[in-house]
Order: sequence, then structure tokens, then C-alpha cells
Amino acid sequence: MKQISAHESFIMRWQEGVLKWQKPEEPVARVMAPPGAPPIIILPGFGNARKDYTEPFGDKSSALVTHLEARGFSVYVPPLERGDWFKVARGLLTLKFWSSTLTTDPGYTWYLDRVAATVELARLETGSSQVDLIGHSAGGWLARAYLADPKYMSMDPGSVRALLTSDAVSGGGGGGSVPNPRVRSLVTLGSPQRPPLKEKGRDMTGGAQGWLDTSFPGAFFAPQGVRYTTVAGRTVRGHRDFPRQREGTRVPQEYAYDSYFQVCGDGEGIEGDCVVPLNSALLDGANQILLDGVYHSMSKIGTFEESSSVVWYGSDDVIDHWLHVLLPPAPSPPPEEHTVAESSTVKASSKLLDASIPVPTASTTAAAMALSSYDVTE
Repeated sequence: MKQISAHESFIMRWQEGVLKWQKPEEPVARVMAPPGAPPIIILPGFGNARKDYTEPFGDKSSALVTHLEARGFSVYVPPLERGDWFKVARGLLTLKFWSSTLTTDPGYTWYLDRVAATVELARLETGSSQVDLIGHSAGGWLARAYLADPKYMSMDPGSVRALLTSDAVSGGGGGGSVPNPRVRSLVTLGSPQRPPLKEKGRDMTGGAQGWLDTSFPGAFFAPQGVRYTTVAGRTVRGHRDFPRQREGTRVPQEYAYDSYFQVCGDGEGIEGDCVVPLNSALLDGANQILLDGVYHSMSKIGTFEESSSVVWYGSDDVIDHWLHVLLPPAPSPPPEEHTVAESSTVKASSKLLDASIPVPTASTTAAAMALSSYDVTE
């Protein structure tokens, strides 16, 4: 009997441009939060609301927050409603949008303010000096913007409530030479990290994505201790005119083509998670994780209100394939006696920030009381 190579087996797994999720033969170890693990802040994707991560479609048991909390992590999600995303249209009223020279201000100021306030609340309630950011979809590149914006480097406790209810039209949108010391690590899940090349398409953010990727390319703050991980799904190949038997709604291959084309300027034969192509989801210098058969979202393509019923980044079976990056780096083995000198090469992803920034104290109790009507945890 002919032996099938690993490559041939992989090719056979593609069925009409779709790669299905398969559980590994060897079970992946369940990742549990170590003592003192920083709280996790989930940054929602474009159009997503907080409930998509805490109780999607009314089912709390299938929520990403629920899965993470079952592993012992403290998890927070900024209080976002779906209608909040109409505030992005503020950028349309500026000349900079049409010349693709915007930063995150003014279109995304409201979002970053909510993130900043949620980070402060998490630090206050847990006593942790740092947090880990998990950005889903657009939440990934917006997490990079928060990390770099000097506006959020220091926070007055009295400003926390104001930021949670922020309807600011300006402020922020800048960048500094040091990362926000509150952030220990950043994990992005299917995030479009950059706009298409100018000759291939328009930056649909009015220049904000391009500004960010030019100002802070790749794992920009890794040398200063921030641990970056980019997670991408390889699931659907884009196909503009997929052959099928009947007319109707777009099949995943056609939807993927349109989405990939908008994100990177190419769609035909491009692989990705059905929304974001592989090459757009990965950052140079970051720890990169590729997941076969994992879709972009918990929602059915083209809607936010119906479950996709497919495996996505936040599925319980998938989480442990990327969550391990939040565990402390394994200690290096002791050098052998005959070793003359240690190597001077250190991976940036293994560095930890000095947790010396001030931890919230009782002096911020008033801010906590002010936030009592804004539940950002589950």
C-alpha cells in the first residue's frame, strides 16, 4: 500500500477551498493561570459588542470570557455596544480621511478611551501592575495603538469614569518612543495588521492603520519587553466565482475573496480565516501561531446575530493552542561547567517588563465606586 506523505495528507484535507479543523492526535495540555497572572483585557473586533465575548447569542457557556475564567484568569472586556462603532464615521468628516492621513484620532478615540479605563479598573480590582491584551480582529491593531499612545501612559483615577463613558471627538492619536508600562504582552487573533499597498487598494481606516504600521511596525516594542504573539487561521481560500449548483447567499470562498481583497488588495487563491488573510494577520518579530481550520469569528459570515457553529479563535478546543504564550517563559537550563561565556542573544519575546509601575491603592477607591454602574467583568 502506498504511503501518503504529510504534504499529500495536508493537500487532501482541503475540500473545495476549505480546510477543516482537526483535533490533534495528542491532546493539547489545558492552560491554567499561574499564581499572580495579570488580568486579561479582551479588545473587541470591528462591529463587535461586549456581549459577543461574554454571552454570545445568549449563551454564556460558549463565551471566550467563560473559557478563560474556567482556566483561572481574571478577564475584562470594555463596555462596547454595536452602535458605538458608528462613531468611527467622525473621521469621514475630515479632509485627512480622504487623503488617508488620519491617525486613530478622531475615529477611534472613544474606543481607546474605553480600553484605557478598563485597564485601570482591572489593575485596581486585581492589584496587578500589568495586564495582558488580547485583541480580536480590529481589536488587535487598536491594541497596538493603545500601547503606543502617550495619552494613556499615566491615568488620573478621577478620569476613569469619564473615559468609560467617553464620547470624545478628539485627543490621543499620537505615539511615543516607549510602550505603555501597564501592558505585559499582546496577543492578536485574526487581526488585520496593516492596510493594503497603495497600488492595490485604499486604507479603509482613512490612514489610521497605515500611520500605525509605519510609526510602529512589527513587534515594535519587543526590545523593551513587550511580548507579541500574532495568531492567524488558515481555513478558506478566496475564490471570486466559486462554482455551485444554485444561486443564493455567498459561500465562504466568495465571502473570503471579497474580504481578503478589501484587507490586502488580493483575494483569488489567498488563504486566511475567511475574513483576514494570513499575511495581513502576522507581525514581523512577533511569536507567530498558525491554526488550520479556525475561522475568524463566533458569528455567521455577514451577520453579528447568528452563531457560525464553526470553530473560531475563542472556541474551547482552540484556546489552549495559543493561550500558552501568556505563561511565564520556561527557565533556561543552567550552563554546563565547561561553558566559557553565556550567549548574549536573548529573544525579545522572552523578556519581561520590570513590574515597578505603581499598583492602584486605596486612594483610588473613589474611582472604583464611580465605576460601579459599568460592569466590564463577568
